[in-house]
Amino acid sequence: MVIHSFPNLVDVVWRDNLQAVHLKWHDEYDEGTAVQDAIWAAIKFVNENEVKNWLGDISTSRNGLSNKDLDFVTGEEFRQAIRASTLRKFVLMPPLPETGQDTSWLTEWEKNTLAAFGDNVQARLASDIDEIRVFFDA
Repeated sequence: MVIHSFPNLVDVVWRDNLQAVHLKWHDEYDEGTAVQDAIWAAIKFVNENEVKNWLGDISTSRNGLSNKDLDFVTGEEFRQAIRASTLRKFVLMPPLPETGQDTSWLTEWEKNTLAAFGDNVQARLASDIDEIRVFFDA
């Protein structure tokens, strides 16, 4: 089920097989409000449907976030929205090597995400869908 879509940027969908909201990023770079609009649409769906699992998939995205959107996803407004939501598990599928994206920030992602989202949300980096399913089901 499609929740929100910005062609060539991101699709926000409900994945029944994972019981998760899935943000599939085709590209993360946008100069407008599309990135934040997609995230807010996902958070709204999460809260309206008491969703516990979030899958952020940047595995095929060739471009990272703009500085404005990076500030948003690392800022207090986003963090507070996640802490106040029904989410309990957050998975990030990292960029594949062929995307050419800088992945140096991934080494600290789990620790930083856990610190940002508080004690109620678990976070994990994972690329394998079976591993993700097990994490969400646990």
